[in-house]
Amino acid sequence: MTGAPVTLLAATLVFAACLALAVVLVLTKVGRETRRRRRAALVAPLRPHLIAVSAGEDEGPARSTLVAAEGPSRRAVTGAIADLLGKVRGLPAEHLVEVLDRHGALESAMADLRHSSPVRRAQAAQLLGVSRVPDAVDSLVVALQDKAGEVRSSAAYALGLIGDPRAAAPLLAAVGAPGAGLPAGLAADALLGMGVGISGALGDALSDPDPRTRTVAAHVCGIGSFTRALPCLRERLALDPDLTVRETCAQALGSIGRADDVEVLARHTEASQPLPLRRVCAEALGQLGEDAAVSTLAALLRGPDPRLAEIAATSLVRLGPCGRAALDAASDERPVQSALTVASLQGVLR
Repeated sequence: MTGAPVTLLAATLVFAACLALAVVLVLTKVGRETRRRRRAALVAPLRPHLIAVSAGEDEGPARSTLVAAEGPSRRAVTGAIADLLGKVRGLPAEHLVEVLDRHGALESAMADLRHSSPVRRAQAAQLLGVSRVPDAVDSLVVALQDKAGEVRSSAAYALGLIGDPRAAAPLLAAVGAPGAGLPAGLAADALLGMGVGISGALGDALSDPDPRTRTVAAHVCGIGSFTRALPCLRERLALDPDLTVRETCAQALGSIGRADDVEVLARHTEASQPLPLRRVCAEALGQLGEDAAVSTLAALLRGPDPRLAEIAATSLVRLGPCGRAALDAASDERPVQSALTVASLQGVLR
């Protein structure tokens, strides 16, 4: 074949592939919309009862009507309740879960965690989570190792909603699982939903071989105020081989540290430390809010890195009158002027 026919054939094939993809997308959207409308039509006669139960205004009849739903209507009600459970709390939520239980939906969800379809497995995990089924914890922990990422994520989300601290250690381990980890943000949110009982698991995770697990543990320690981990955070800041872990430990110390941590953070603003870590520690000193940090931060105002100097200036603003005095002494420095301008615009300075 000559060049022109080959080019024409290739263009035709590309066009056909694009057309086929467009058709598939349209059909998928139409199918989804059709299912949505069908479910809405099935739920419509029962919607007043759903509203009554979810609003806490039902003394029993509305629940009985929902429990009595059969066939496609029952499946539609199950889906509607699953949506409502993401918004409803307290006794109304318990009543909605009771309807699901009477429908056998929770038992089916437990079985579906082993279904061949990853979509079904993920949906099952989500339903068990929003229903806050404590008996599902062990099965959801197993699902953290599922080969499908959406199932692992759904299991982590569900465990966070259930809030059993026993799941903290396996969830942290799942973050750093080889080739099958969890998103760090999702894992952190789930851990925070488990309460103060995860303190021991966080401390252990700070020594985990995988840096992703150590990073998540340090982050949760900081935003969750797990002060028992302070000695481990100091050690990881000084000795961890991973820079991201060290930075996260510094941020945590800035959030929950003590007066003694001024010296710890100040030591890591020195020129011998990696520049990204120096910047994080300078910011953490401002968050810590101790006047003892003024001299360290003031020394950074005239350094060669303008970004570090600006961060130090911003931290000094946060330290109040003592910090302002140090800024006044270096008011000719551009980073200081920039930090003061931003603080003024934000209403920090009056």
